[in-house]
Amino acid sequence: MQKNRNWLFRFFRDKNLKYYNSRIKTPPYLDLDEFFPDYRILEENWEVIKLEVEGIVKSGKTLPKFHEVDDGQSYISDNDGFSWSLITLLLYNSWHKENIKMCSKTTAILKGLRGVKSAYFSVLSPGKIIPPHVGPYKGIIRYQLALSIPKEGECKLIVDGKDYFWEEGKSVLFDDTYLHEVQNNTDEIRIALLLDIKRKIPGFLRYYDLFIFKLIQLILVLNNTFTKSKIK
Repeated sequence: MQKNRNWLFRFFRDKNLKYYNSRIKTPPYLDLDEFFPDYRILEENWEVIKLEVEGIVKSGKTLPKFHEVDDGQSYISDNDGFSWSLITLLLYNSWHKENIKMCSKTTAILKGLRGVKSAYFSVLSPGKIIPPHVGPYKGIIRYQLALSIPKEGECKLIVDGKDYFWEEGKSVLFDDTYLHEVQNNTDEIRIALLLDIKRKIPGFLRYYDLFIFKLIQLILVLNNTFTKSKIK
């Protein structure tokens, strides 16, 4: 868990998750065809997307690390001396105007998809371990498209104790409010496209969820997140 968050954040996060979990039940890994059928479009274009992000990674530009964008994430990002960098394209319905200029083809594809609220490229350095943690908001589900996967060694996602090994060009969808972690026990980087997909919220809960979504948007503005996530 994000131990370096203040007590008020932790209290609200835990109460909020308890409220959602009492009304929404889904397994750790989710069926792509049921919850995000547009994944097929991304898999059809994965090589185009890969070429674009690899151009950025190899350009020598400085990619912000996760804990530099959000210092509350130091526990899972700045934990072992190895870097976890993010290229932010979309964040809770707001496009990153500077970053998307470097990813025009990927951006065009994403703008044609339904339900996508956030989009990032995630770059894990060799040896990087993201320790077990829980996502704070159940209103989204997490999608990953593997773009560049180490050829030797063990590189995997673990959700609720169940291993998933990425395959280039293939998708996985999971509920990140389950305990999950990532291990890149290799000598190569791992690159994936990460999306937050809006969950369908039942009944009256959708009004509460709308409030939480707006609150997160406000926090991102107050945290100056877009400036911190700019590629330099």
